[in-house]
Amino acid sequence: MIVSDRNVSDAKSSAIDEVFLFSSVVKGLAVKVQAAIMVTVLFGVMATARAEQRVPFPVDWTSMGESSLDLSRFLDAPAGKHGFIRPQGEHLVDGSGKRFRIWGVNLGGPACFPEKQQAERLADTFAALGINCVRFHGLDSAWGKSSLDRSGDRWDQLNEADLAKFDYLFDQLRRRGIYANLNLNVFRTYGPGDEVPQPRELGLGKWATHFHPRLIQLQQDYARKLLTRINPYTGRRYCEEPAVVVVEIVNENSLVGGWLSGRLVGVDDQDAGTWSPLPTQYAEELNRQFNRWLAENRSPQQRHDFENQAGQAGPLTLLSPDEFSRVSRERFETDYQFIVQTERKFLSQMRSFLKDEVGLQSMLIGDSDHSDTLNGYPHMLNNAMFDYMDGHGYWQHPSTGAEVRIKNDPMVNDPSDSTIVQFARTAMVGKPFVISETQHPYPHQYAAEGMPIVTAFSMLQDWDGVCFHAWGSSFYDSKSVIERHELFQLSPDPIKVAAMWACGLMWHQQVIRPAAERTVRNVSASQMVDWCRVSRWDRRPFFDPLFPRILPLVQQTRWQYVGDDEVPTADYPAVLIDKGIRSEGGQLDWLGFQDGRGHLLMQTPMAEAIVGFQSDWRGKAWKGTHHISTDLSNEFAVVMLVSLDGQPIQHSRQLLLVAADRAVCKGLTWHDDMQTVDQWGDGPVEIRPVKGKVSIKGWQESEKLNVRVLGAVGQPTGEQWAAESRGDRHVIDVGSPAGIMAIVERNPAGPK
Repeated sequence: MIVSDRNVSDAKSSAIDEVFLFSSVVKGLAVKVQAAIMVTVLFGVMATARAEQRVPFPVDWTSMGESSLDLSRFLDAPAGKHGFIRPQGEHLVDGSGKRFRIWGVNLGGPACFPEKQQAERLADTFAALGINCVRFHGLDSAWGKSSLDRSGDRWDQLNEADLAKFDYLFDQLRRRGIYANLNLNVFRTYGPGDEVPQPRELGLGKWATHFHPRLIQLQQDYARKLLTRINPYTGRRYCEEPAVVVVEIVNENSLVGGWLSGRLVGVDDQDAGTWSPLPTQYAEELNRQFNRWLAENRSPQQRHDFENQAGQAGPLTLLSPDEFSRVSRERFETDYQFIVQTERKFLSQMRSFLKDEVGLQSMLIGDSDHSDTLNGYPHMLNNAMFDYMDGHGYWQHPSTGAEVRIKNDPMVNDPSDSTIVQFARTAMVGKPFVISETQHPYPHQYAAEGMPIVTAFSMLQDWDGVCFHAWGSSFYDSKSVIERHELFQLSPDPIKVAAMWACGLMWHQQVIRPAAERTVRNVSASQMVDWCRVSRWDRRPFFDPLFPRILPLVQQTRWQYVGDDEVPTADYPAVLIDKGIRSEGGQLDWLGFQDGRGHLLMQTPMAEAIVGFQSDWRGKAWKGTHHISTDLSNEFAVVMLVSLDGQPIQHSRQLLLVAADRAVCKGLTWHDDMQTVDQWGDGPVEIRPVKGKVSIKGWQESEKLNVRVLGAVGQPTGEQWAAESRGDRHVIDVGSPAGIMAIVERNPAGPK
């Protein structure tokens, strides 16, 4: 059965599939957390599905010059004018000591090398969106344009022609106040002349980068060449360029993670991909290093005991996950220490090389915490030697291959497993924390919820930056289709573009106060070892069974390493959720998830929002926030009202109103599980308009409103949403004409 995305009813075909209750007792206090897992389509009631009205709404970036929205006022141009960004305590500051918060996007692969005219347009666009950092993710792209020349057998030489384009883009961004994050090892592959064993079977070499001598040598050689290049437009080498906010050594290349996930075994795959296991020769090299380490760090008797456990004499092989529980703790901890120390040795070696030999003056990080299903604490501790902690996380990352499958569950119905909870495990006492990759990937049906939730709780947690993945090369041709390979691209999706405007306003104005209360999780050396042996799916993401998973939605949380000290029984605060989850101070209320009608209410002086399901199962709308309420025909939507003039909503004369549901490529169809894409469609991009009433309370009845509807990039359309005063509120008819964003003007001076 094939289901058209157009004919899926969001109201009538939703139901609660399962409700579960779990309790944990914390020193006599019961923490009860209820969550509803919602099935978004029940095919038994699909006959009642109403046809959804969609309208074409492609993002035309050539119209950006006409946009009524411009957040470039929040940028401090040129980037680096106050000196290098640096850590100061738990936060980032510029050279003058002023707090610096990253608000950015990733630019991946060939998109890092535009022609000059495109580079100028891209820099203008990013500045207008308020973006102050671009994470160059994959300069070493293995396809199309790249920093590496792959025209011959050796792929270890710089591609100066493409890097000349990068130089120009970098300078255009710098001039507008936009910093660069340079990733060193992301998509690199190896040629037949690179003197690398089994280059085809190696793939991206995710695990081998940490221990294989030739790969380490190639990484250092590339880093030296790239970072000591002189940008002709700045006259400076990249290693001494203050507009480089940070350099990242590797991207999701954890040796600890490879071991815990069983990928350090020898498997020769001619079509190796991103996460392929180590090829045979690399596994053999790693085990040789392991046995040398054993000879230096374990007694003959200990090695003999390990051989007896293995049932064979001679060299030992690193344990695989299915063996973890079958060996003694001493043997397990031996393998653990070798893996952790090998990873730490590599990171320390690269830090010394980049700082001492290359002369890098910018901040440096090693890798991100990127898999909440694994015990990430050893990897995080290894990376605590760097300038800040970094995290990656996606809501229901799609599985790819012959088919693309995505679960399509709304995150508002599962707060305890939300991306915010996943990220919260990484933030560490005494270190800044940045999210450098996150998204609700396309074509997730509830993608509109992602950016507002991540932005809001990142402010509540007082984190130091968010970079959304990824901008997308489709910006350059403004095509009106989202293709199969563009699961993570923001630029062709009008819903996500609108969210960038609204959330950028929120971020730069810091509309949510950081929570004053904080809970710290103490993690010991022995716990780090033990948590590698427990069921990872049961304990994720914190691996501390007593820690209330939803606590990061209430107050700040951090963790700290206490070494060999014994960790006392935790005395975590109880979290009561009878009526939902309320953040400290009442700025954020996560409600309705127990009944499968999850929604987040954001109430702050300068911004308010209703994110998620807009009514209960009977169709009764929620009470709303202090200023806004809704009565919509859309079951699920994001409605945001954000001050544009820096004044509280009560006094603001100009505000941005966002009413968003979903964007999808025309012709997209699903298999009958509503999780597997059948056809991707051929465009154009369409939106499901939000239709109904948005009411704004608290303004004088005599005031007039002018609600100017904007196009996908904020350009004027010449159309308006009707607005009228009804007693204590002003009511706006949204959706006709179709749109996502509008500027609300109070008592406008005249017709616009």
